[in-house]
Amino acid sequence: MKHVHCICIALVAYCLVGCAETEFPPYVPGQRSITGEGVASTSSSPDGTKIVSAGNDGIIQVVDAESWEVLHTFEGHTDRVRSVQFSPDSKRIITVSDDQTIRILNADSGRELQRFSHTGGVIFAAFSPDEKQIVTGSKDGIVRLWDAAMESELQRFEGHTDGVHSITFSFDGKKIATCSRDGTVRIWDVESETELHKLEGLTSDYFAQFLPDGHGIIVVSNDGEDGFIWDFAEETE
Repeated sequence: MKHVHCICIALVAYCLVGCAETEFPPYVPGQRSITGEGVASTSSSPDGTKIVSAGNDGIIQVVDAESWEVLHTFEGHTDRVRSVQFSPDSKRIITVSDDQTIRILNADSGRELQRFSHTGGVIFAAFSPDEKQIVTGSKDGIVRLWDAAMESELQRFEGHTDGVHSITFSFDGKKIATCSRDGTVRIWDVESETELHKLEGLTSDYFAQFLPDGHGIIVVSNDGEDGFIWDFAEETE
């Protein structure tokens, strides 16, 4: 296994968030903004036009990435929102909450399009590259794959022993990388539900993004203090 430490954190932030060139406005006391207190998750649209934020109050806001004008607000969740992510085409937003629901919103209007019930505490959700599937991570450590249109569970990936707080698809949609509070990052084959690789011994929350060739991932700690490239392809050589 090859670790490359001290990689540029700005590069990692660009890969994971996609808004490295965004100029953040100053925070005004009493004004709710994505840089304000209580914000649990933010995400920028792949087309670079919008930013969505979710707070511990369950409120979701979408703002214009250039003017910072609030485009719409969604208040449908009844508990803390854990994660918000745009679809690859920037047209939808997937949200997960402690109210045990996954919701899909129209990114332009804020209208709720779909709602999934989820047993247990769901922490994270994301679309597959072709947007036909959704993957979720929850407090029970189980990763679930859903049919986005039918709203039905297709597969389960079991192995983590604590909550899964970050999941990412490879660019071709054939693998997923999962990061858990059990101190591991795992690579899975989507079709067979097989665990392919496991990285152990992590001591804080980490997030990951696949490299374009699908043979490795960028891994960065939540506090930004550590980042490295895990080239798991070398483990099979």
